[in-house]
Amino acid sequence: MRVLWFTNTPSLGSSYLEKKGVGGSWIESLESELTKVPSVHLGISFHLNNIDIKPFTINNTKYYPVNNKLPVSKFRKVVFRWTHRIKNEMDIQSYLDIIDEFKPDLINIFGTESDFGLIIPKISIPCIIHFQGNLTVNNLKWFTGFTPYYLLRYSNKKILLKGGGLYHDYIIAKKSAERERKIFKECKFFMGRTDWDRRLSSILSRGSKYYHCDEILRSGFYIHKWQPITKKSNLNIISVISKNIFKGLETIFECKKILQKNFPDYSIHWKIAGIRDGDEIAYLTERKYKSKFRDVNIKLLGPLDEEELIKNMLDADLFVHPSHIDNSPNSVCEAMLLGMPVIATYAGGIPSILSDKIEGLLVQDGDPYALSGAIIELLENIEYATKLAISARQRATARHDPQKIINDLLQIYASII
Repeated sequence: MRVLWFTNTPSLGSSYLEKKGVGGSWIESLESELTKVPSVHLGISFHLNNIDIKPFTINNTKYYPVNNKLPVSKFRKVVFRWTHRIKNEMDIQSYLDIIDEFKPDLINIFGTESDFGLIIPKISIPCIIHFQGNLTVNNLKWFTGFTPYYLLRYSNKKILLKGGGLYHDYIIAKKSAERERKIFKECKFFMGRTDWDRRLSSILSRGSKYYHCDEILRSGFYIHKWQPITKKSNLNIISVISKNIFKGLETIFECKKILQKNFPDYSIHWKIAGIRDGDEIAYLTERKYKSKFRDVNIKLLGPLDEEELIKNMLDADLFVHPSHIDNSPNSVCEAMLLGMPVIATYAGGIPSILSDKIEGLLVQDGDPYALSGAIIELLENIEYATKLAISARQRATARHDPQKIINDLLQIYASII
């Protein structure tokens, strides 16, 4: 079986490129397990910004880098940003050339956010899209915490004038969502993990077939195990979120202020992995609440590698995910696999991976008061928090079993071929 992936990451090809980032690691885990199957010959195509590298092979996997040509001069960068250009047909021929060379039996496209899906109406080879997120719905949640006026008024003016920042990102996301909806209409097969992505595919791609397949997480999260809370007056919370505007950073800030004001006897420290002090969303949040993160005992850790992240999560007493929209956030799944008590939001597909009051607590997104109450609820009932954590680990262990996922994936591929 010859399978060609189109992804937003080099996956395990990063070792050849000496390029290692944070994110996309679940695709690496999937590749690592899939390549153990002798009957599968895998090819992976991905973008590299302004770099020309010929295809290369590692073990039995063939990697096809595509030069994502972006403006180099300062003037061209500004023009490119202000015109809010997105890729449509520019790289299609490169993708078709790769398909012609590799000759796959099936093509697996990871996500609808990129332009890869535009190849579907141009080929006869069956394609399945591995559902990641959804730009159409993300745009509906973009201004949940910050209004457009606020972004225009308080964003870094130098970045804004150069066409950068969260406001311009929104315009690009709107154009990308239009492209995404075209891709949905052309695709007949989807693979996902939640009721949310299944329902979206049934609306955005009428008559398509949906398959359920879970994700293989990073190996370290299978090995380590969180230990229950032993202290009551001192609580360490951790969140893992990206610097996207709809991930709920402002909810964390407001929640922490509420806790600090109403529960002064508790010493609560909150760490956030994935966001740096210099990120625009961090600046806008501090500006909105007229105080610094350090003033309310919040520490921004920036992106962390697997080892650093696991260490910080094991040192924490509680995992909180405040996002306004998500499908199946791997950070929540990893916290569950470690066996941590988890509080997350009723957003997107999260209720499909975490049952309220069984494996954790769910609260309405954008509600810092309910979130504060849920934190205190677990802080003051350690046995209940531990019970939720045990149930979370049991569910995550079964859901993210690598062998089961590979078997499911192979059955899906075979069914479509």
